[in-house]
Amino acid sequence: MNQLYGRYRFSVGSLFDVHKHVVLTCAIEQLKHNTKCFHYIDAHAGAGLYDINSENASGNTEVGVEALLSGNKNEMTEKYVDIVRGFNSGLPLSKYPGSPMIARKLMRATDTLALIELNVDEYSELSSAFQQDINVDVDHGSAFDRVLKHIPAQAGQGLILIDPDYIIDEDSDDTANLIIQCRSKWPGAMIVVTLPCTGSSAKDRYVISILKDSGVTDLVVSNLEFAGDESESRSCVSRVLIVNPTHDIKNTIESVFSQMVSTLPVSIKAKSRVEAA
Repeated sequence: MNQLYGRYRFSVGSLFDVHKHVVLTCAIEQLKHNTKCFHYIDAHAGAGLYDINSENASGNTEVGVEALLSGNKNEMTEKYVDIVRGFNSGLPLSKYPGSPMIARKLMRATDTLALIELNVDEYSELSSAFQQDINVDVDHGSAFDRVLKHIPAQAGQGLILIDPDYIIDEDSDDTANLIIQCRSKWPGAMIVVTLPCTGSSAKDRYVISILKDSGVTDLVVSNLEFAGDESESRSCVSRVLIVNPTHDIKNTIESVFSQMVSTLPVSIKAKSRVEAA
């Protein structure tokens, strides 16, 4: 079996970003269908928009978002690709929108967003990008300190995106605890969480194990496996957890990614699996 490794590098526009952002697109579209308005919290919002040619951006867009531009797309990937295309004048891509930009483009005038970012420089860029948008609140601070403060007092359905770096061991504990607190304070929220994939079963299931031990059992995991670039002998895997999924989202994600992987180049060797955790 090929050894797998997960997202431990800045992956602008790569399949790690594609996976996360297509799941996010599916979640937002489900909530738009079910509600007249909803609140979205992005716990690790980043800068909002990224220069693909930056020395800090190591993602491979050729086997990521660019691979979707000419393929047969379903409704969800088409929405996502149209947003990415809107920030660029053509190929090759020069800009890639982060989750705040993608969410804002998908959401309605009646919806509201809270964007949280700890890094000072990225917070500054994010604030500048949304300073004229009255529906967006940009907050500087740690996700683990700030998310609960942005849960609406009269909260119905909504969405939280949690996308930690998992650079330190405490990130897994903090992420699991944040999810538990959010579920308690906002039962109607669907929570989308990126997960680490180290190849160690115990480490990779750690967040899920804590959640299940605490009584959080409504969990779905979307897995996307694919070949790395020529310098990488191992396969890559991206894992996204959906906590408190809406009724149809598991079937939607299964259908979307089954179709998506069939349109990617054969050399990418993409595989998708969606399962209850």
